[in-house]
Amino acid sequence: MQRMPVSQRGKETYKKIIQKSIELFSEKGYQEVSAAMISKSCGIGNASFYQYFSSKEEVLYEIVRELTESIKENVKKSMDSKVETLEERLKIFIESLTDLIVKDINAYTSFRNAEFLFPEISEGLYEEIYSILSSEFLKNKDENTRKVFYIFVMGIINFVVNEYTFCENKRIDQKVIDSIVDLILYGLDPDTHNINKEAFLFLPRSEDKKIEFHSQWSLTHRKILKASEDLFGNKGYSNSKISEIAALADVGLGTFYVHFDSKIEALRELVASTLEDLKANLRRYVWRFTDRRDAEIAGYAGFIDFFRDHREMYSIVREMEFVDSKTEIFYYSEISRSYIKPLERAFKNHEYREFDPALLSYMLMGIGHQLGLELLIGREFDEDKCIDYLRILSVFLMHGLKGMEG
Repeated sequence: MQRMPVSQRGKETYKKIIQKSIELFSEKGYQEVSAAMISKSCGIGNASFYQYFSSKEEVLYEIVRELTESIKENVKKSMDSKVETLEERLKIFIESLTDLIVKDINAYTSFRNAEFLFPEISEGLYEEIYSILSSEFLKNKDENTRKVFYIFVMGIINFVVNEYTFCENKRIDQKVIDSIVDLILYGLDPDTHNINKEAFLFLPRSEDKKIEFHSQWSLTHRKILKASEDLFGNKGYSNSKISEIAALADVGLGTFYVHFDSKIEALRELVASTLEDLKANLRRYVWRFTDRRDAEIAGYAGFIDFFRDHREMYSIVREMEFVDSKTEIFYYSEISRSYIKPLERAFKNHEYREFDPALLSYMLMGIGHQLGLELLIGREFDEDKCIDYLRILSVFLMHGLKGMEG
C-alpha cells in the first residue's frame, strides 16, 4: 500500500476504491478488471488510485484481509456463547459463517476469484476456519482427522453457498442450515455399515487401450483442445491468446477458426468433453459395488484419480465461475443430475437417511471438490495420504462428527 489515508476525504476515497473493486471483481472477474476501470468507477484519476494502492492485486489482498478479519471476529464471537451441546455449537458455527458469507457475498466472490489466482491469499481465512473447527470440535484428534473434518465442512458450505446464493429460486433458509448440520453431525448411514476396503483403493491404469482411427480433422481438433487445456490450465483462460493455442497445437491461426468460432467455444467443448470423461471414470470405480455407501467412497477415489491426470482442468473449471458462469452452471448441474437416481435408490434401500436429493448432491460434490483442492493442487500426488483421507472421510460422511466421537 502506498499510504494510509489520514484525512476524512482520503478515508472515504480509500473505502470507495475497495467497494467499487468488490463490485467490479464480482461482476466481471478479477482478470477482466483494470486499475483504470476501478478509477473510472470511483470517479477519480489513475494517479489518485495509485496514491492508495500500487496495483489492483493489492486491492484484492485488502478485500480478502478485511473479509478474513470480519469472519474471524464474528464467528469467534458467536462461538463464545454459553451453549453447551455439540449440536447447538455446530449450528451456531454454520449459521454465523454462512450468514457472514451471504451478507458479504460480493467480497466472498472476490475471495473465491483470488483463491483461484493467488492461492496464498486464501491461506489466512482458511487457517482461521480450520483453527476454529479444530479447537471447538476435535481437540483430541490427530492432524489428518482435523484436516479431513475441515474438508468435509468447508466443502459442504462452499458448494451450498454457491448453488443457493446465485440461484434466484433458492435461498439458504433454516431448512437448508438444518440439513447441513444434520449431515455433519450424524452422517448419511442409518446403520453401522462397514465400508468395503476395496472402495478406498485406486484402480490400476489400463494398459490395453482400444485402437481407434480418426480422420485428420478429428486429430487436429483434439490437438487444439489439448493445447487449450494446457494453456488455460497454466496461464488462465483470460491470459491465453488464440494465437498461442494455435502455436502450441502446431496449426495455423486460420485452422483454429475452422474448428472453433472463438476461444470461449473451445473452453465450452473442453469442459463438456472433460465432464463425459470424468463420468466414465467414476462409473469405472463405482460399478463394482451394490451398496451406495461403498460406491460413494469409491466415487471420491475415482474423482481424485481422474483429476490427478487433469489438474489443468481443475483450474479451468474453477475459472469458469468468473468467465463463463453458464457453462459452470451446466457442468455442476449435470453432475448433480447424475447423483439424483442413485441417491433416491439409497434412500429407498435404507442405505442413506433421507435428505433433499438435490441439496445432498451439492453437499457431496462440495466435499469432493475440497478434497481435490487439498490433495492435488500445488503438491505431488501422495496415494497413501489419499487413502488415509478417504478412510477418515468415510467415517465423517457415513456417521458424522458423532461417529468420530464414538
